[in-house]
Amino acid sequence: MAYKQDDFFRGSKEFPIGLFSQNSYREQAHHHIEYEIFYIDSGSVEFGMEESITTAHSGDVIFMHPGTNHYIKKINNTDYHYYAMVFDSSVLGNQGDTVRSTLESIRVSSFIKLPEPILEKLRLASEKEKLQTFGHELLVKSVLFDIIAHVLDTHQYVEIRDNLRTERGHSVNAIDVTLSYIHEHYRENISLDDVLKITSYSKSHFIRLFKKNVGMNLTDYINKYRIEKSCLDLIYTSKNVTEIATENGFNTVQYFSKTFKSYMKCTPKQYQRNGKNIIIPSTSTAAEIN
Repeated sequence: MAYKQDDFFRGSKEFPIGLFSQNSYREQAHHHIEYEIFYIDSGSVEFGMEESITTAHSGDVIFMHPGTNHYIKKINNTDYHYYAMVFDSSVLGNQGDTVRSTLESIRVSSFIKLPEPILEKLRLASEKEKLQTFGHELLVKSVLFDIIAHVLDTHQYVEIRDNLRTERGHSVNAIDVTLSYIHEHYRENISLDDVLKITSYSKSHFIRLFKKNVGMNLTDYINKYRIEKSCLDLIYTSKNVTEIATENGFNTVQYFSKTFKSYMKCTPKQYQRNGKNIIIPSTSTAAEIN
C-alpha cells in the first residue's frame, strides 16, 4: 500500500494544533510529522496503523506518534463521525521544557482510555475551533494538556529514553536521540559523523539501525524533514524562496529547488500558490519505533 504525507489540518506555525470533526476520513494510507489523537464519536471503522488492522468502535481513542502510517475505511458503507487533534510537540513548550520533554521521552499506547469529561471538553473545543471564537486556542491547548496528564496518571505509556538495559532499549534510545537532534538542528549542516558522536554505534551498525527503524537513510530523512518545514514557511510566511532555503538548511537555492521538486512533484513557487492542496509522497514506509 502506498503511503502519502498528509498536509491537512496541522494548524499554523504560531499555533501548531489542528482540531476538527468530520463524517469522513482519508482512506488512503498516510502519515505526518505531528502527533495525532483520533476519537471516534459514533459508528465503527476499519483502522489500519502500520502493519496492523483492527476495528475501531464508538468511544475508542487512538494515539499516533509522528510518522505513523495509518488509514480508515468504512465498514459495510456504514456512517461514522470522529474528532481528530493533530499537533506538533512545539506547542507544549520549547526544546527541553518539562512537558514537551516528557511526551518526547515516552511511547503512548496506541489505544488509550479517556474519561467522559475530557471527551466532552474535546467536543466543545472542536466546536469553538470551528467557530473561531475568541480564546478558542486556550481551550484547545487545555484539552491537549488534560489528555497528556491523564495518560501519564493512568500509566498508558512506556518510557523509551532511559531503557538502556537491553539492545532494543539501546536501539530505541539511539534513534530517538538522533531524531530529536535532527529536529533541533535541521537548519544547520548535519553529517553522519555529527550523529555518530551522540550515539554509541559504529557507522555501519547505525546505518542499518536507522534504515530498519525509520524506513529511509539518514540523508533522506533530513532532506524530507527540511522540506516539510519549508512547506510551512511557504504557506504561512511571506519569505522568498531563497530565504526559506537558507533558513531550512539548504546551502543553495538550486539544490533546495531540485530537492523540493523530487519530494513534492512541484516547484517551491507552485507549492506557495497551492500548497494546502498538495500532498508529499513518502520516500518509503517509515517504521514505528516501539
